[in-house]
Amino acid sequence: MRTIAAVVIAVLVAGACAAQSDALLAPLPIRDQFLLNNGFFFFVPEQAAVLPRDHTVVALTMTDSNTFAKSAWLTRSLEGQTTRTTAPDELANPRFHSGAPVFLVDGEARRIELSVRHGFGRHLELGVAVPVSTMGGGWSDELIEVTHHTLGIGNDERDSLTRNLETIYLQSGKLLYVRERSDGFALGDIAVTGKYELVQLEGHDVAISLSGAVELPTGNARTIAGSGSLDAGLEVIASRDFSNMRIHASVGLLRLGSNHPLGTPAQVLITDTVAILRKINTRTAATVQLTVSESPLRRLGIAEFNRRSNQLSAGIRREIGRSLIVYAALIENLFNYENSADAGIAWGLLKQF
Repeated sequence: MRTIAAVVIAVLVAGACAAQSDALLAPLPIRDQFLLNNGFFFFVPEQAAVLPRDHTVVALTMTDSNTFAKSAWLTRSLEGQTTRTTAPDELANPRFHSGAPVFLVDGEARRIELSVRHGFGRHLELGVAVPVSTMGGGWSDELIEVTHHTLGIGNDERDSLTRNLETIYLQSGKLLYVRERSDGFALGDIAVTGKYELVQLEGHDVAISLSGAVELPTGNARTIAGSGSLDAGLEVIASRDFSNMRIHASVGLLRLGSNHPLGTPAQVLITDTVAILRKINTRTAATVQLTVSESPLRRLGIAEFNRRSNQLSAGIRREIGRSLIVYAALIENLFNYENSADAGIAWGLLKQF
């Protein structure tokens, strides 16, 4: 799965036939939504084409995602329970303190990100993104349970724990991280971004660019608002037009510094995204995109975090007037369910000047 975007990029380049900078057909700007990953740096999907000289885009993105993930040992313990209990009471049981890795991530993350990007000409675009986030018990547990029951897909023992109560418990070796209450809204890590379009590799319907970012440790790692370290990333992005449809693909490397509260060392991760957009009419487009990423928690000795996360987003973008784009999307995890957000919603707007 991690090479899926590389394969698509090869196909796009093979077309060798520069994509339009039409914001209506840009990917949904939705990064990784797993609650424990909120403070880590991840790329926000974008198109390859850069902004023209002296053009500026201001974007406001809002996401609300629900996470319910746990270790296999905890899943087996909850099986067959007929009444709800609070997660702290369940985790107080001595059987979870034998030294074996145990984790529970039950909560809801809300993230608001304001970004500004500006085209400087000569195929260069620079930007800055400022996130603010909060975590808590949320409101959506009942809705997710009802939806799962209706679809007949099971609730993964959600019925055993009290609804809308935040609990993060992570124990592996000498690491113990516990969080049971919200700290309110907090500033996250501010990212400075840059994108350079590789026009020498382009043709009539293809755009290719190199994008990089540096994320500053302005957020608090202990509250999962930030990572506590300087992080960076580099990715290749390709976009290909097909009449009323556009395909975007990216392959990125993330260089993450150490995160002391969560016990992760400095590391390099691979992340890929493929997005397909199609115009419904001249002002509306539908989007489906898949992001596949290695987990920044993969070195904690917990089997569930060794697998790649797969996040599917599907949404609608609508152009209002001549320079405003609004969008809404649903977010769902696929294949591996204990290292990614269960479900989420995203909405936002982009204004070009």
